[in-house]
Amino acid sequence: MKVIVLIISILSIITVCAQQDFLKSQYMFNLFSINPAYAGSRDVMEVSISNRAQWVGFEGAPQTQVLSIHAPITKKKIGFGVQLFNDKIGPRQVTGLNTAYAYHIRLGKGKLGFGLRASALNFAYRWDELNYQINQDVVIGQGNQSALSINFDYGMYYKDRLQFAGFEWAHLAQTVVTPSTIEARLIPHISAFYGRAIEIKDKTALKASVLCRGSKASNFADINVSAFIKQTFWLGLTYRTSGAAIFIAEYYIKPQFRIAYSYDYQLNGLATHQSGSHEVFLGYDVRIFKTANLSPRIF
Repeated sequence: MKVIVLIISILSIITVCAQQDFLKSQYMFNLFSINPAYAGSRDVMEVSISNRAQWVGFEGAPQTQVLSIHAPITKKKIGFGVQLFNDKIGPRQVTGLNTAYAYHIRLGKGKLGFGLRASALNFAYRWDELNYQINQDVVIGQGNQSALSINFDYGMYYKDRLQFAGFEWAHLAQTVVTPSTIEARLIPHISAFYGRAIEIKDKTALKASVLCRGSKASNFADINVSAFIKQTFWLGLTYRTSGAAIFIAEYYIKPQFRIAYSYDYQLNGLATHQSGSHEVFLGYDVRIFKTANLSPRIF
């Protein structure tokens, strides 16, 4: 009951922001992808790769690939991570390199982290891929263009044995992301998440989590309930308030190696125009300290 009350409270008090970054349905398996303060929060180096095909069957739908690596350094208080990604939607393609620095301190029974992410982003626009309905459209005849931008994000992350929480303020620099023809900027947005697990006998646990995100333009939230079965399988369902139901499954092939899959089913008008979204994730933990625990984990 306490978890449900906290989730409702978060949803009612947080103003979250418009989605300008690529969407992630499996954020709970790689919190580094949504918060720089998570970098190095464990005693291992985490390597992960994911591929997302959104709104399959819809022409020009988003396609996203992400490679992430992060680890603790300097006596485990400092974390560092990098992320490479490619995100394409319609005529726009964004490729980027994110680097994150985090500092962790002990707080009560848990660990609190502060993180900063710096990003180099290349926005490429292929205007000739568009079918124009208005011949006077300003981008007609512009051909292919690109713009290089720098971005900064700030985050905080806390975890103990049975709960985790985080906050991120993204797009601090409000950088321009289009060539001179049409000016558009990355607007600041806020995201916050919270999760709590309840241990059950026979190495099984239940976990509830919520992720809120958005800006002054729009907002939405993911509310997830998952079961961790025999420290081998994760099975979960997520409801996205913008109109989607998401099935998520993760399997530990080995204690350090896991694979996950999610399927998004649209609950709005998009359902009749596409066949859902698919996301595949692979994660591998590399021991870098003798005391590192490579067993399957709740967080």
